[in-house]
Amino acid sequence: MTEFTVTIVGTGVIGTSMGLALKQHKEPIRVLGHDKDLLRAKEGVKMGAFDRAEWNLVNACEKADLIVLAIPLSGIRFTLEAIAKDLKQGVVITDTTPNKVDTLAWAQELLPEHAHFVGGNPIVQPAGTGYEHASADLFRGRLYCLTPAATANETAVETMLAMVSLLGAAPFFLDPAEHDGLMAAVEHLPAMLSVALVNTLLEQGAWNEGRKLAGSLFEHVSAGAVGDPDALKEAWLSQQTNLPRLVDALIRQLTALRDLLVAEDGGEPLAQAIDRAVVERASWQKDVREGKFIGPEVTTPPLEKQGLFKRLFGIRR
Repeated sequence: MTEFTVTIVGTGVIGTSMGLALKQHKEPIRVLGHDKDLLRAKEGVKMGAFDRAEWNLVNACEKADLIVLAIPLSGIRFTLEAIAKDLKQGVVITDTTPNKVDTLAWAQELLPEHAHFVGGNPIVQPAGTGYEHASADLFRGRLYCLTPAATANETAVETMLAMVSLLGAAPFFLDPAEHDGLMAAVEHLPAMLSVALVNTLLEQGAWNEGRKLAGSLFEHVSAGAVGDPDALKEAWLSQQTNLPRLVDALIRQLTALRDLLVAEDGGEPLAQAIDRAVVERASWQKDVREGKFIGPEVTTPPLEKQGLFKRLFGIRR
């Protein structure tokens, strides 16, 4: 049985966690880590996530059977352009961004015919963005979205199913446009709300004093205003079809709450609006805790593991 090489580009919390999860198994997997900050990749080696850290992007990818782009959307196109001419025959490439329409379009435009792209997005909740927050269990029991193109290679999809299984996650197939519409609502809109909240308070004359009193609620609601501003900007611009509609809907909700707040008889309707949100959020949290989002009605039936792994690790024999 030949060794299967996985190259993970980007050694933050997602990429390093992926390496840790893959290295837990006995299957003959060789995991390389590449990061523009070589020291971060070397820390991943020390943690046991990678067999080797490779600074040169092309060297890291040219012999890989599977390449995972665990980087922001803003770096996907550049990376595909950089590695396109030096890819192994039959290589499978995936990403971990919450934007699938653009990544699939770039892959179709830039990659050679012998390379196969399957979009991916693990639905996880890491404690932070850096490698120091990585965990081999980050994906366990979580959904892992897969968005293959209509012309996707069957073996490439099976390879991704095997990887998702090794991570302990549950595959969830979605149409790329449907995926992006859903992610705009639950990922990008909250981030935009976070930015709007912080900027609103910055414009208030009492913010210098108020920031001393801000606690966990402010921390949670403003959590989307974090990370690389350019990466966040690019992610939002990629959602120009979905985000404006959602922002308009959010503005209508805020306006309605404001009107109830100042209305003479708005007390009971205001309480009903709050109760509706409280009940729905509690229901969502309960379903998450009980794992209802990874039931058979949501995920695809798992392939028989032994045959799947045999096919995966026998691809390059």
